[in-house]
Amino acid sequence: MNLIEVYIHEVTRRLPEKNREDIALELHSTIEDMLPDDYSEEDVKECLKKMGNPAILASGYRDQPMHLIGPLYYDIYITLL
Repeated sequence: MNLIEVYIHEVTRRLPEKNREDIALELHSTIEDMLPDDYSEEDVKECLKKMGNPAILASGYRDQPMHLIGPLYYDIYITLL
């Protein structure tokens, strides 16, 4: 398995199953556009570094925030503690 496929898998495994295929295709296309025509493994590594942490990238694709207590309830939560 090459680095691009591993990176895409790390992003998509954190997403709902219904969106994984579309997002994987989008990521693959984006990465290919960022790479030169005759790219090396170093070019791939640099491109993936620019893409960033897969977990953070995946959170950008989610429909809902990934926190337990949102800003609306934070003050009440602190008061209760």
